[in-house]
Amino acid sequence: MDSKFVLDPYFGELSDPDSLINYICTPLFLKTKVDVQYYEILNWERFGLLDIDLGLSTLKTDYKKTAISFVQYVWIKMIESLNKYGFSYDDIRAIRAKLGQKLHFELNYNQRIAENKALQTSDNHKEGYITELEKLILSTIAHKKNYTFFFFIDVPADYFLFSDDLLEMFHSSNESYFFLDKFKKDHFSFSFYKIFEPFLHGDSHQFDNRSISMLSDEEDKVLRMIRRNYNELKSITIRFNQSKPTHLEIKTTKQVSAESRIMEHIQKRDYSTIVIQTVDGSVVNFENTKKYKL
Repeated sequence: MDSKFVLDPYFGELSDPDSLINYICTPLFLKTKVDVQYYEILNWERFGLLDIDLGLSTLKTDYKKTAISFVQYVWIKMIESLNKYGFSYDDIRAIRAKLGQKLHFELNYNQRIAENKALQTSDNHKEGYITELEKLILSTIAHKKNYTFFFFIDVPADYFLFSDDLLEMFHSSNESYFFLDKFKKDHFSFSFYKIFEPFLHGDSHQFDNRSISMLSDEEDKVLRMIRRNYNELKSITIRFNQSKPTHLEIKTTKQVSAESRIMEHIQKRDYSTIVIQTVDGSVVNFENTKKYKL
C-alpha cells in the first residue's frame, strides 16, 4: 500500500522500553481484571476471535500468558459490543480483517534523527507497517479523536468511520448528503472514543502517567470476592456512595452432611448471618450472608 503513517512524538520511540508506545503494546493487563466478563473472553478466545494482526511489536516479552495489551483490550471491547448487538462471529472476523489492513510507516518521529542520515540506523529509522486499528487507537490517545463506527448488519466489513473532523469537512464542501445516505441505512452506531474516555478525562490522563487501570481497587476487590465461591452464590448486594462501591453483601448456600460443620462456621465469629434449613428434622443446607466494607 502507498499509505504512510508517522508515529506521533507523544508515544516516544520503539527502541525505548519505557516509552508509551511500548507500554500500550505490552501485555500488562490480566484478562481477569478488565471490565469484560472473563468467561466471554475465554469463549471468544476458543473461537479464535481475539487473534488480531498488529504491526507494532513490543521489546518486552516477560509477561504472563493470561495478560493482554491495551491495544488488544480495545479490540475485546469492540467484540463485546458487536456480539451484544447481534453481529455473528463471522461478521466480527470480517470486521477484524478490515481493521487489520496494513499502512506502511516510517518512524521519523525523532527530529534529530530525521535530520541526520548517519543516525538513521535500523533501530532509529525503520520501515514497517501499522494496522488500521492501531492507527485509530494512537490517534484517539494522542489527539482525543472522537471516532464513531457505523456498522451495517448486511455488510459488516463495509463500516463507515465517522468523526467530528469529517463532519466539518463535508459541511464546508456542501456534501452533507453523503452522511444522510449513511444515516438512512439500518446501522449500529459504536462509539470508539467511549472505550478511551475513562483514561482520558481531565487535563492529565492516565496515558501520561503510565497508570492505566481498567478497574478501581474497590471494583477489583468486589470481583475477587465474588469469584472466590461463585458456585455457592445465591445473591449479591453492592451499596454505592457517589458512584463508588462502599459495601458488599454476599449470600451463599451450602449443603452440609453433619450439624458439626455448622458449628465450625458459628465458632469462627465472623460478621455473618446464618439461616439453617431442615427437612424432617435434619439439617440439609444453610444460607450464610456476609457483609464487607470495601
